[in-house]
Amino acid sequence: MSLNKRLALLLLPIIIIGYGCATFLIYYYQKSHIVELEQAKLDQRMFQLQAVFKEEAATADHLMALFLEGHYLSDFLLHAPSTYRDTALSQSVSSLISQTRLNKSSRIAFSLFSGNGSPLFYYERSADPFATISDEQYAVSRQMLDSHTISDWVFFHQALPSQVVSARLLDRVGLLPFKGRDIDDSIQLSFSVQLDAFSSHLSDLATAYKTAPVWTERHTRPEAILTHTVALSSTQYLTITPDQAALNASMFGFLIKLMFIAAVLAVFTYWLLIFLISRFITAPISQLDKELTQVMHYQKENISPSLSNSEMGRLSNKFYELFEQLQNNLKKTHEMAITDTLTSLPNRFRFYEYAKHVLLTAEQSKEYVSLVYIDIDNFKFVNDKLGHEAGDNLLCFLAEDLHRLLLPIQQQYGGCMVSRLSGDEFAIVLTHHLPEEVDQLAQSIVELFEGGYESDDYYFPVSASMGIASYPVDGHSLKALIANADMAMYHAKRSGKNRYKHYSASIAAEARRKKSIEDQLKTLDCEKEFSLVYMPYTCANDQVKGFEVLIRWHSSELGHVHPEEFIPIAEQTGTYAKIDHWVFETAFKSLPQVRAIFGEACLLSINISAAELGHHVVLERLIELKALYGIDDSSIELELTETFGYVQTDSVFDVLNGLQEAGFNIAIDDFGVGYTPLLHMIDYPVNKVKLDKVLTARVTDSDYAKLLPPLIQLCHLQAIAVTAEGIENEHQLASLKAAGCDFFQGYWLSKPMPFDELARWHEGYQSRQINLDKPI
Repeated sequence: MSLNKRLALLLLPIIIIGYGCATFLIYYYQKSHIVELEQAKLDQRMFQLQAVFKEEAATADHLMALFLEGHYLSDFLLHAPSTYRDTALSQSVSSLISQTRLNKSSRIAFSLFSGNGSPLFYYERSADPFATISDEQYAVSRQMLDSHTISDWVFFHQALPSQVVSARLLDRVGLLPFKGRDIDDSIQLSFSVQLDAFSSHLSDLATAYKTAPVWTERHTRPEAILTHTVALSSTQYLTITPDQAALNASMFGFLIKLMFIAAVLAVFTYWLLIFLISRFITAPISQLDKELTQVMHYQKENISPSLSNSEMGRLSNKFYELFEQLQNNLKKTHEMAITDTLTSLPNRFRFYEYAKHVLLTAEQSKEYVSLVYIDIDNFKFVNDKLGHEAGDNLLCFLAEDLHRLLLPIQQQYGGCMVSRLSGDEFAIVLTHHLPEEVDQLAQSIVELFEGGYESDDYYFPVSASMGIASYPVDGHSLKALIANADMAMYHAKRSGKNRYKHYSASIAAEARRKKSIEDQLKTLDCEKEFSLVYMPYTCANDQVKGFEVLIRWHSSELGHVHPEEFIPIAEQTGTYAKIDHWVFETAFKSLPQVRAIFGEACLLSINISAAELGHHVVLERLIELKALYGIDDSSIELELTETFGYVQTDSVFDVLNGLQEAGFNIAIDDFGVGYTPLLHMIDYPVNKVKLDKVLTARVTDSDYAKLLPPLIQLCHLQAIAVTAEGIENEHQLASLKAAGCDFFQGYWLSKPMPFDELARWHEGYQSRQINLDKPI
């Protein structure tokens, strides 16, 4: 009998008896733990059920958040009811719903109600082509509108499949959480999500444990041995208590599994022992395991290549080749992970890694570390006008130039690196001994952009704005240096571009003041802090024809804040609507008093923000105020800043045409120095243009006087009147009158003045005119 046969006969009874006894003992001593095991399984399935519920239920809130972040609702409300409007919103909601990870057959419904509870819009993704708003959504809507609840989330489980409804109550105008009293000024929207996966899991769970789920409004202490309760919401708890038969089945199943595992392990162990012993490979395996362990713990780079031609020798050599290949790939992958693919400069990850390292080194060596944050001005223009290929060309050439500027510094001192952070943003980390060294580098970069930037194939009308923050003066952490350099960069951009600015206390103060203005605008009382001033303008016969109404703000905390400072902030933060409303209402109230002094033909010119023109709400508000205060047609002139040329959309022109039809005159303010080509006047639904003071000064100069009559004639050909702003002296006035200008405004006539000073100024102006008319 061979040794292998004797080995097989010897090991077989030992394996069978050993695993048989082990199986019996394990089952005998583990019976008391089966309940714990089943409880753990139940816990796991219940937690899984809870996770499925939260994932599906969160879809409603996720859809609500995505919907409110977009402009879908504002676009819907701005347009008059129409099939196009409903179709556009349906497509937007469908696009949002398609982004969810729910099954495509899951029912998701979106509904929109007015303040009186009437449905405005309904969309449902389901297989039912005749679906209507569910009773649950109606119930949630009615409850919110009755109680003025701004947010609600309801879970309906009475019938499967379950569903959740997430709803919001918003202000109809500002689309913010509703805080008003008149519910008709609100709008209510809700998303209903059918919890198919949750309902399926719950049904499977009830079937598996042969029991029915128990719903309670609070957590109760279970009396059964095997039970589990999960919280699905603050007022909804689900309890599953398995039937005893299910527990018995689990115990029997445990025994069967234990016997099966024992049998598999016995067979595996039996053949493994025979194989290992018969093949005598214990020693080679141990040696290979030792070397692999050393490689994994970085004690050596690779295992030793084997000279043996046996299976184990070939396996060792394959491991050797595999580790060689993995090391090479790891080096290449790491290099790609820290390098920008377009410019081959270090990327943002490498920038952070390097900057943190040099900051730690500088703390020990007491050196300066400066962060130069570079942003290319007008880069969007390059992509839009010349194409993205030209934009990439610009970035690559700039990367080469920046690297060339840093190369001498790297060779002489080291401690510097340029990286591309993203888009058109670059950053330089410079370690230096003298503070002025970073200024020399920044000035060299500015010189690259003098007169634009040129590559081999293109000329780019771009420049660079740079912000500099230095360790330890401007911050001790990388986060602080990045924030301060970015702040300084934006200050350089506002200061005229193609320059650099060091972070300073004044820049920080400016940022704090901007933040303070933004905070004040959100909570201020317009009546207490705002006031209006009036700046007159005259016609060709020197009669006062109207006043431009200007706003002034004297803050109790900030003092006097100029309109050029707070109006852009108000437009950016969405607080300008209430300022506009206050200005219009206050000006409309003052019109009868102004006319009592200057006559019934006197007009008021009021500035209106271009940011407001895309909303039909401003049209409705102005029409309401006009009717409320009995304002005659053509008594109010609305002045648009010339940046209106950048927002020529259908909705904007609809508002402008609506304002003209409602009896308002439209004027373009600051004409001639902004962005509006003269030919675009053909498209503007306006009655007047106001020449900017810079243009007025230029065309009344003797060198350019010949341009003035054609300019005014061009406007007159379009039936557009012309007002000249910024008139400072009699010579300018005479030149403008001779050229046919219609109206005249400037400090030559008067500075803006409060309403209380209008009567006294008028008396003085009339006396001056009488004296001028007297014969000498």
